[in-house]
Amino acid sequence: MLEKPTPMASEPFPAVPTSIEVDGRCFVVCVGAPGETLEVDTSTGERVRLGRWSFDAHLAALDRHASVNAQGLHFNAEGFAREVLCGLEVPAAYQTELAPVALWWAAVGGYETSAGVQEDGWLRAGSVRARLRPWTFAERSQALSESTHPSEGGGKAFNLERYLRRMLQTSLVSLEPAGMALSMLDGATTSALLEGALFLNDTGGRDEDVRLKAADADSQAFARVTLRLCKSLGWTPSQVWETPAAEIDRLLTLLEMTEPSAPAQRPAQRAPSLADHPDAVVIQVED
Repeated sequence: MLEKPTPMASEPFPAVPTSIEVDGRCFVVCVGAPGETLEVDTSTGERVRLGRWSFDAHLAALDRHASVNAQGLHFNAEGFAREVLCGLEVPAAYQTELAPVALWWAAVGGYETSAGVQEDGWLRAGSVRARLRPWTFAERSQALSESTHPSEGGGKAFNLERYLRRMLQTSLVSLEPAGMALSMLDGATTSALLEGALFLNDTGGRDEDVRLKAADADSQAFARVTLRLCKSLGWTPSQVWETPAAEIDRLLTLLEMTEPSAPAQRPAQRAPSLADHPDAVVIQVED
C-alpha cells in the first residue's frame, strides 16, 4: 500500500536536502531512499512526500501516454507526469507545480546515472544489476503478434505495455540481488532496465543502420558490400561491420579472385521487321 503523500510543514527532512533541475526549473528535494521515498519543497513552503512508483504502474502509464507510428515514438510527458502524481496520491493543488519532479522521480529516482550496457551484457540499473541479451527475430515477432489486436475501427491496436513487458522478460538473462523479480522493481529501475533492453534490441541505433537508409552513392555501395559478404560468408551485418577493415579488404580480394565472373548480358531480343530483309518482296492484294 502506497503511503499517502501529505504536506509536512514542520517535519524535518530525514537527510540533507539537495536541488535538482528539470526543464530549467530548480526544486529542493530529499531522497529518503532511491526509488522509494522522496520529499520536495513546494512554492508555498509545504513539503510533499512521493512514495514508490512501481514496475507495473510504470509500464501501464507508458502504454497510456506513449504511442508508436511510422514517424517513431511519441510521448505525452504531461499526461505521464499527471498519472504518476495521481498514482502516488499527491494533492491536486501541487500536481501542476510538481509535474517535472514526477518525471524525474519516475525516470531517475535519485539513483546514479547508469553507465549503459557493458560488452558482456551486464548493466547497473537503479537498484539492481542485470545481464541482458538481444532477443531473436522469432522472439520479437511473437511479442509483436501477442501485442497487436483488432481495434473497434477495423484496424489494429498496439499494446505497448505487453510488448515492453515481453521484451524485458525475454532479454533478461539474470538479475541481482538474488531473488529479485521484475515485478518487484521501482519505476526508475524499470526505466533504466528498459533503456538497456531497447539499446540492445534497437535496429536503427547504429551509425551503420542510418547509412543503410541513405540514398547517396557511398551508402548504396556500403550496403552492397555488406550484403555480398553476408551472402558469401553466412554472416550477419553486425559481424561484417565489427570485422577489422583490413580483414574485410582481404575477404573482398579473395571473393574477386574466386567468384566466377557474371556472364555478359545478351542483347534483348526483338521481333524481326522488314528492315532486317532489304531484298524482301512485298505483295499487296486489293479487292
